Parts: sequence; C-alpha cells; structure tokens
Amino acid sequence: MKSSKEHVAAAGWCTYSGLVATKADEDLSMPEIKRLLQTVVKDVARAKNRVRYTMNGFVISVGAYVKPLLKEAKAAAGEIGDISVDVGETACSVPVAIEYIAKIEKLGRVGKKRKTMRC
Repeated sequence: MKSSKEHVAAAGWCTYSGLVATKADEDLSMPEIKRLLQTVVKDVARAKNRVRYTMNGFVISVGAYVKPLLKEAKAAAGEIGDISVDVGETACSVPVAIEYIAKIEKLGRVGKKRKTMRC
C-alpha cells in the first residue's frame, strides 16, 4: 500500500478492501483500519490514479462491511468527497463513497460480509 509503484499500491488497497469484506469484525484490527481511513483522507488527493480509485473503494468497503467503523468511514467519505480518476475512454465511473455507503445503509446491508473476494 505504501509502494511507489502504482499497481502494487493499488493491489494493496484492493486486497485490504477484500479482507474487510470477508473477515469477521473480531478478526480485524480496528485501530489499523482507522489509521488507514485517516491515511486515505490525508493522501488520496495526491495519490496516483489507480491508487486513488482503490483508496476510494477501501473507504466504501469499510463503510459497507465493518459496522463498528461505519461512522468513521462516513466521516472519511465526506472528507474525500467526489474524487477524480482518469478511467480512459470507457463508460466506467468512480462511485462517490458517501453516496455509496448511504445506499448500502438504506438497503440495511451494513456489516453483511461476503463469502469470497476477487482481486
């Protein structure tokens, strides 16, 4: 996650997102995840393109899958706001973290873990 190589750092954030989505809350380090949320808030604006995208996804994953950290994830999402990522000439778009977390809350799915993850 701290690598200067964009694809390596992005893979780290993506992997951690998968872990919070699949591991039971009691098996996660809440202090570490809180620190990572603070890192996203502090560094996302100057992070490389793919890393910005996966940092945004990490905030969404924490808000969606780690119920004890929902408040912290929403605060981080509010601070990072709408991030800009160059997705090339594709139809892809970057989800706005605060809106995506609100959608999951409205559906009553916060904390519902996935069985598997894909990277």
